[in-house]
Amino acid sequence: MISRERKVQANAVHKANLAYSLRRRLEVARAKNNSALVSMLEQEVKDLGLSL
Repeated sequence: MISRERKVQANAVHKANLAYSLRRRLEVARAKNNSALVSMLEQEVKDLGLSL
């Protein structure tokens, strides 16, 4: 059985990885002036409750 502490830690790492990926994708979308993709990615950040 996985401990609660381990689950919390895994969740934190997962959220950090999501944030890193979204931050990078946003940088690329902005660099390419892809406003539609930027809007979608910003909404995804909000939906996931992340702060970049």
